[in-house]
This record gives sequence, C-alpha cells and structure tokens, in this order.
Amino acid sequence: MAFNSTEFVFFFLAVFYVHWAVARWTSVRYAWLLAASCVFYASWSAKFLGLILVSSLLDYACGLLLGRTNAPGRRKLILGVSLAGNLGLLGFFKYANFFAENAHAAFARMGLGGVNEFVPWNIVLPVGISFYTFQTLSYTIDVYRGQLKPVRSLLEFALYVTFFPQLVAGPIVRASEFLPQLAQPTRFDDRAAQAGLFLMLCGLAKKVLLADTIGIELVDPVFAKPAEHGPLGVVLGVWGALFQFYLDFSAYSDVAIGAAACLGYTLPLNFDRPFLSQSISEFWRRWHISLSTWFRDYVFVPLGGRGASRAAFARNVMIAFLLTGLWHGAGWNYVLWGGMHGVFTFVGALLPRASAEQLAARPLWERFVRRAWVFNLVALSMLFFRNGTVAEGNKGIAGSLEMLAALAGDWTSVPTLRTAGVVALVVAALIHWTPREWIHENGRERWIAAPSFAQAFVLALATGALAALSYAKAPFIYFQF
Repeated sequence: MAFNSTEFVFFFLAVFYVHWAVARWTSVRYAWLLAASCVFYASWSAKFLGLILVSSLLDYACGLLLGRTNAPGRRKLILGVSLAGNLGLLGFFKYANFFAENAHAAFARMGLGGVNEFVPWNIVLPVGISFYTFQTLSYTIDVYRGQLKPVRSLLEFALYVTFFPQLVAGPIVRASEFLPQLAQPTRFDDRAAQAGLFLMLCGLAKKVLLADTIGIELVDPVFAKPAEHGPLGVVLGVWGALFQFYLDFSAYSDVAIGAAACLGYTLPLNFDRPFLSQSISEFWRRWHISLSTWFRDYVFVPLGGRGASRAAFARNVMIAFLLTGLWHGAGWNYVLWGGMHGVFTFVGALLPRASAEQLAARPLWERFVRRAWVFNLVALSMLFFRNGTVAEGNKGIAGSLEMLAALAGDWTSVPTLRTAGVVALVVAALIHWTPREWIHENGRERWIAAPSFAQAFVLALATGALAALSYAKAPFIYFQF
C-alpha cells in the first residue's frame, strides 16, 4: 500500500475519520492507530510484523529495566542487550549475504575456500527495518543517558514504533519527539489538517509528476547506456539521478509529515532545500536530516566529535560516514559513497568557517559558484550511489567507471534525450531554487482559504491521476533501504 496509490487514499480517509470520531477515548484512539499501522505494514509483508513486535518488546523491556537501576555495570549490560538484539536483527537480514560473499571471496584468494561460487542465502529484507531499528535504538540510548524517562504504556510505545506515516521510510522519529505528544490532549485543528493535506498533495506531485518522470524518461536510459548519450547526456543523467532521489525521498517525507499533521501529530523536517547548500556540512544539515542528526548524536559525538586533533576528527568523520553509507545498503558502492562524503566533509571543515549570515551576505556570483560546486560534488557521489541501487541489470562500481569514461567523449555532440525527462528536471530545478514563500507558504495559505468544494475537486482529481498514471506504480526508492 504505497502512498502513491488509490488504495492508500481510501485507507487514509478511513483512518482519519475513525481516529477523530474516537478521539475523546485516548486508549481507543491509540489502539485504532496501532491497528491501522499494522494493517499498513502487513500490506507489504504480514510475516515481518512479528519482527517489529520483537524489536518493540526488546526496547520497551530494556527501557523499563534501565529505569529501575542506577548501577553503571547493569545499565551498560542492558544497553548492550538492546544494541546486540537490534543490530543483530538488522545485520542478519540486511548484511548477512554481503559479509558472507566477501568472506568467501577473501578465503578463495588465500586458497582456503572451495572453488565454487558463493550462492546467496534466501534472505528477504523486511521493509523499513533500517528506519524502525534506529527509532527503537534511539529510545533505549536516550533512556540510558538519562535524557528520557522510560515509557510505562506498551500501547504508547508500540504506537511510537509502528506509526504508519513514517514506518516504512522515515523520517526517523525519536521517542523524545513523539512520545510527549501522546501525553497532550488531542483536539482537531482544521487549519493544521488542511496544511497537512496540502503537504501530502505536494509530496504526491513531486513523486508522480517529477521524480518518476525524471527517473523513467531521463535517468534510466542514461545509466543503462551512457556511451550512447555522450558527455552532456551523462552529466544531465547524473544531475537527474540526484534530483530523482531528492524528489522521491522528500516526497515520501512530505506525505508522512502531512498525514501525521492531519491526525494531530508533528513529525520532524527531513529535507530543507539541500541544493542551496554552500558547503558539504550545510548539505548534511539540509539532506535526510533525521538520519544525519542520528549519526551525529549516536555515533560521531560519542566517538569524540571533532576530537583533540585533526587525525581524531578525520577518524570520527570517516567512521560516521562509512556507517551512513553502509546503512543505506549492503554494497561497496554505498561504502564508497559514504567514504566520499566523509572526505568531502573533512576537507571542507579545514577551510575557513563562515556563519550563515556571512554566507548570505556574499556576492550573488560567489554564492552561485559555491552552490554549483557542492551540487556537483554530491552529484558525483550519487553516480556511485545509484549504480548498483535502482536499475535492473546494474553494473555496480564498474558501471560508474563506465559513465566517467563516457565524459571523455565528444562534448560538442548533442545528446538524444527524451524531452519529458529533461523538462521535468528543469521544472524541478526551478521549483527548488524558487523562494520558499512563493510556493510553499503562499500555496498553502491559498489552499486553506479555498472553498471546500474546490478542495474536494482537487482531491478527486489527484485520486484519479494516481489511478490513471502508469508512473503511480513506481515504488518509492527508499523502500529498499
């Protein structure tokens, strides 16, 4: 049941109306949302609901045990159980084949293994496991640090873990952000609901009209046969891949945040126009914010942060980014992507630092050059990220090298690209670099002020478009992470 489907439209309407009909009975409302979340996840894979239950019960129990003891040794043991349990499940389902294959290859090179090729184990990756694992882990770690009190209600904790808007692909919501909202009285806010609905429509438009069009009409053909499209075609294809990932993932976050707002809950911002960044560090403050801050708070800072020396800082940055890359998937292309961003971040940190006010005051041409430089660095890393990720028959890192080799071709040749893909890329770029208030704020206020019949007409039109457009069948890219 994807967000970009008519099934989700009717599912969400049912959840919305029943939720507010039973809002006065807190336990009933929570039970309804929990049941709806389970149905939503079961539409992907019912058998893995038990895995979420195991993860939830483990961290719920660990939280209660941490709240009952102050003994440092016992607290570390409880935290260790949580880490081992969660990361063990994540490691088995997501990385078992990756590590086994590489171990098999290493033993074969040393003459210690057999001559047979490695046969991957039949392990199905549960949808959303990377996201909900990090959510439950953040809860246990925060309780261990004394930054959060253990939640007593299993119903509330289970709802926090399974809340359907962000369950499958984020944003990664921390218990400190969500659980306090459950303690507040819930009253229907018409303005908040309409604003949430507007954000959901914007997200679906980004996904169906822009991200899927760019992916199918521009990116897929270029990545499949880069040599046939020439250097300019490869450049446009790589730019398109970066925009496709941004639009696709930010669209999911928009729908998730908007759906939660309609139900009276607030989820954290996950993207903040990342291609306006003038440095790699700023880029990571704007891109996949819930993940970057997770690794900052639970990996980079505990390792020592900037450290006492450049060597320590470099070590901590590289570990955090290599793990960020590996979080996305079991493949060397992800590790390379993470390593590239680690190097970019470390080198950028050695340069003179400037405040946001100083950057905004710089000449227009300088801001343009800095943004173009950061955008193309990120696009270069996306070339390696995408090869081995999305397209069928991908060539992994070898495919990336093939695309880089194509850049040595004739730059005067005109690439033969599909018009729809190029137009969608241009439209996406124009929207991204348009001042926020021109579209987001003004558009939202006009939507809220619109008559009910006009809103109903737009909603019916959007539902029909989802049913009619073949692009609506394209899954969200981050489902595989």
